[in-house]
Amino acid sequence: MKTSSLYRHRSAVLIAIFIALIILAAVRVLVGSTSWGWPQDIRVRDYRLFRLGIACVVGASLATSGVALQALLRNALAEPFILGLSTGAGVGIMGLTLIGRTFDLTLGAHYGAMIGAALTLTIVFMASRRQGVIDPLGLLLIGVVLSTINGGIILLLNYLPHSEGLWENVAKWMVGYIQEGVSPTVFMGVALLSGVGISLLLVLGRAMDVATLSDDEAQSVGVNLKTLRALLFIIASILAAGAVILAGPIAFVGLICPHIVRMLIGPRHRPLLIGAAAMGAALIIVADMLSASLKLVLDRGLMPLGVFTAILGGISFLWILRPKLGREI
Repeated sequence: MKTSSLYRHRSAVLIAIFIALIILAAVRVLVGSTSWGWPQDIRVRDYRLFRLGIACVVGASLATSGVALQALLRNALAEPFILGLSTGAGVGIMGLTLIGRTFDLTLGAHYGAMIGAALTLTIVFMASRRQGVIDPLGLLLIGVVLSTINGGIILLLNYLPHSEGLWENVAKWMVGYIQEGVSPTVFMGVALLSGVGISLLLVLGRAMDVATLSDDEAQSVGVNLKTLRALLFIIASILAAGAVILAGPIAFVGLICPHIVRMLIGPRHRPLLIGAAAMGAALIIVADMLSASLKLVLDRGLMPLGVFTAILGGISFLWILRPKLGREI
């Protein structure tokens, strides 16, 4: 495909994704857990808009974090939940909150999320290396094991002293549930950090393209891989931690969205990041609409968003992994 036609194709696909996102966002304002249609009560309208904002930030953060991790680890199956970043951030939030309650200190839970995500990624990154080279299969196995361990630690922390009322329903939160009690200040702070993180990834887009080559080839064109990997490491951790603060650990968004967008427009990272961010936001909006609709129809509580993404993402993960079974990933 010629360069000009490829550029037009990418542009057309990205425009289509953003149009779909805008339509879904508009529909989300009309779909509520108590009624459908344009809300007459300003409080209901503000509530839906607030959830819409959280859904966009969470989806875009998780999807772009997945792109960054895939470039960092050179593995298309890498994503925040599979590698344990999301659950690691959850451990950090609960751990720091419990410390604050025990010693009567005011500690920002968001710091705990970032520490937990970064520590988990460090363990995965170091433990999966064999003679300086990342073992792809080992990477996935270690990530899955750490994610399971982190989930167990979260449940354990919920039963420790001073944990009463920490999370009314830890099981629901662990599957992914928009935190309606998040203050506008925290939301704006996470949104700002996510925006800066995604912007930095866009700046690093060309370097990420080069990083997919061998180390010698990448360094021959002037890319400092150590610096790039350090930056991707930090940014991916911040994005994953921010999403956990707003909606708990949500699985597979960082796998599904980059994979679909990569199939549609190719592997170049700048358009991939833009498309993945928009598709991630759209996916969480759809999950939130489904949750609200089921509550209205079935007259039950809101379904955790992670139920939807886990089912869809688990099927997608097996489909992506299928051709690689029986040989090195």
